[in-house]
Amino acid sequence: MISKLLNYLENKKILILGFGVEGKSTYKFLRRNFPKMNLTICDSNEIDINSLENVEILQGEEYLERINDYDIIMKSPGISFKDIDITNFKEKIKSQIELLLEFVDVFTIGITGTKGKSTTSSLIYEVLKEQNRNAILLGNIGTPIFECIDKIEKDTIVVLELSSHALEYMKLSPNISVLLNVFEEHLDHYKSLQNYIDAKYNIFKYQKENDYAIYNVDNELMKEHKVNTSANLIGV
Repeated sequence: MISKLLNYLENKKILILGFGVEGKSTYKFLRRNFPKMNLTICDSNEIDINSLENVEILQGEEYLERINDYDIIMKSPGISFKDIDITNFKEKIKSQIELLLEFVDVFTIGITGTKGKSTTSSLIYEVLKEQNRNAILLGNIGTPIFECIDKIEKDTIVVLELSSHALEYMKLSPNISVLLNVFEEHLDHYKSLQNYIDAKYNIFKYQKENDYAIYNVDNELMKEHKVNTSANLIGV
């Protein structure tokens, strides 16, 4: 299931930006599949290099001076580019979720919203399990994609809890996308409320004609911002 992904990653110069839970899982995945690949890791916190192999460590925004050295920037969702001009490297920004959507042929259901996404994602997952479907719950809810990507099979339904941070730079969307609500929160990460709304609406932006977009018709902010998508639009 992941052969296309591995072919894409092979021989690339990769920067892991942020070495928290997701960054560490990215490192483990890459090291497991490419034992000799040279990697660069950047984090504002001190990193124990003795536990790592074939890596270079950068601190803070030091990576910006060498951004053109890299083919792929694997950005952890919590890192903000609020005060950084990303024009020259925006296309290099990737995430585990985006790589799953792009290179793994599997059906996905994505759920986002300022409030209620964890509960809704868990409920959808439990309903699928009750129907004896081969479902897996990943994303913002706590399990990084790369921790379980080897377990995904052709008939797996991947339920993804998606934060605005995870959606912000994505250029692909799930097969079924659900936007529960949008409220004026988390603006420390964004330049404006509109940037935050745009990040949330990315869940619909790249859907196709056979996909489904489900949105909240009663949410005040969503009433002011039309959902533009090629998918089948369902207001609830």
